[in-house]
Amino acid sequence: MIIGVDFDNTIANYTGVFYQVALDLGWIPKQTGKSKQDVKQYFISQDNEKKWTELQGIVYGKEISNAKPYPESLTHLKALKAQGHQLKLISHKTKYPIIGDKVNFHDAARGWLEAHGFVNCPNAPFDPEHVFFNETKDKKVMLIDSLACDFFIDDLESILLHKHFPTACQGILFSPDKVSQSSHLQAQAWTQIPALIV
Repeated sequence: MIIGVDFDNTIANYTGVFYQVALDLGWIPKQTGKSKQDVKQYFISQDNEKKWTELQGIVYGKEISNAKPYPESLTHLKALKAQGHQLKLISHKTKYPIIGDKVNFHDAARGWLEAHGFVNCPNAPFDPEHVFFNETKDKKVMLIDSLACDFFIDDLESILLHKHFPTACQGILFSPDKVSQSSHLQAQAWTQIPALIV
């Protein structure tokens, strides 16, 4: 089978990274919640979404090395490939930040994937030519369709519910922080995903 996988917040775990980077820059008070959503909400409450946009550019660019792979993600992706499945990494990611230093997000993400053993390493689950970064959500969904994915794993239900998401593809919602009311297959951890791919 062909299994598509998202990158940000599905393989790469940014828990605590937005908080620490913003705190180190002096942009948030220490008592701000540590989740990405808490940090975003702080900037919204200050009517300063521009600063949130700038922070995203920093985290997804030069500070991406602070993100960690979700526990067991590499192990289970390697196992799926060893079982004969084809793995495709299909991400929605702009190439450059809207605000701030012009860091190439695609290159930063590829460097992170290599550093953590997901590409260009012995038994890596993804071949370099099967790693795709798309500038828009529409292009991402169309690629999921054109690559004929049988399954697609994503933390955003909006992708799985997209009007052009292929009907032949089974979406798996990766939701580590909460149980969603979604009708899609769900996993709160990577250890649960192999059992869903049947």
